[in-house]
Amino acid sequence: ELNVEIGKTATPLDSRRASVRGMETAIGNLFADALLASTGADVAIMNGGGIRANKEYPAGATLTRRDILSELPFGNSSVMVELSGADLKAALENGFSQVTEGGGRFPQLAGAKVVVDKAAPAGSRIVSLEVGGAPLDPAKKYKVAANEFLLSGGDGYTALGKGKVLIGKVDGKLLANEVMSYIRKAGTVEPKVEGRIVYK
Repeated sequence: ELNVEIGKTATPLDSRRASVRGMETAIGNLFADALLASTGADVAIMNGGGIRANKEYPAGATLTRRDILSELPFGNSSVMVELSGADLKAALENGFSQVTEGGGRFPQLAGAKVVVDKAAPAGSRIVSLEVGGAPLDPAKKYKVAANEFLLSGGDGYTALGKGKVLIGKVDGKLLANEVMSYIRKAGTVEPKVEGRIVYK
């Protein structure tokens, strides 16, 4: 059952530890896009430390159930909260707070674009942040998707807990299954690094 093919990737994927914990990656974008699509959120956050297989897939590779379950082994459900822009920014500042140490909290993102200054002190590294193509409004409410580990404050994401829960872990769906159904629906995916996370 693990060898069942679910789709192909037209672009190369890199889930090596240093990549997913330190920069925007195509595989991180793929997983975050799947999370965004399955929840209908404005922004999706996938912690790089939750992407585990530590391997590279060439362009044209066939993806199997085994691949996705190896990448996402923790059995996390997808969740969604309604969060103020200020709290969303705080969550992402946490995400970039250990970027120089390769911390697992590094955020792979969908629905947002962020410019980060790695040299700035942790907690004030975000230079600019856009959601849905518009600058972040600290007072506006945004729907933010993540996994249940982050919602419970895992990897320091306590800011997510300040939001109103729209999809909790009980009604959330298994993240790995959401990713598989996203790939299966597309048939062939072609995620790429496209400037969602830029270092100044």
